[in-house]
Amino acid sequence: MENKAGQFLERYRETEEWVLNNLNVTEMKELEQMPQYKGIRSNLAFCRLLRNLLSHYDWSKAGNDMVIVTDQAVRQVNNLYYSLNPVTLMRMAIRAGQIFAPSLDDSVLAAVKVMQRNDYSYIPIVENHRIVGVFSTKTIMRIVAENNSALFSENLKFRDITSFIDLVEEPKAHYGFINPNMTVEDVSLKFQRSKTRKARLDMLFITDNGYPNGLLQGMITPVDLI
Repeated sequence: MENKAGQFLERYRETEEWVLNNLNVTEMKELEQMPQYKGIRSNLAFCRLLRNLLSHYDWSKAGNDMVIVTDQAVRQVNNLYYSLNPVTLMRMAIRAGQIFAPSLDDSVLAAVKVMQRNDYSYIPIVENHRIVGVFSTKTIMRIVAENNSALFSENLKFRDITSFIDLVEEPKAHYGFINPNMTVEDVSLKFQRSKTRKARLDMLFITDNGYPNGLLQGMITPVDLI
């Protein structure tokens, strides 16, 4: 049987570090006396005691492990970690600062090159931290069809094609808007339900109020949920 002691200790270290940095306690044991953690009190005690057992003694002899940490023990410490520090939508999302989001005065051709290089299907166009349009590979085809490809010059700015990047309301759009307080389960369900409609959701933009006029906080795709 593989000894998972290393995995257990590393996850416990992460849990303890998060608790000491985010909760008003000086040691893990204090949580066991707090009423809000009554439901996980036994797991708190189990993980703390096993951690102490593994950390404070040398339980190996002649190269043989005398204390074996199983998969179940690792699951217990993982459960403890996510009970105290749950997976939130914003933890899984791509933060606003990491999103490729040109402004209206940026070059369309330069953005297309970035999209091609990174295999992006959609990019938001942002002004003052708010999404003012969405540019996609389909936008390129629309421009070419209606204005011919000569329109794509080095000087073309997103401001010149605002009529092509106007925001489209669901269910016609392949993107949508949500607020950061939505649960991961709600977002997952939103993606799943969109599979039955003509324009399946490929991404959701997270704004502070859940609407297009809100401040951009991040974005999330089905791949991020996985």
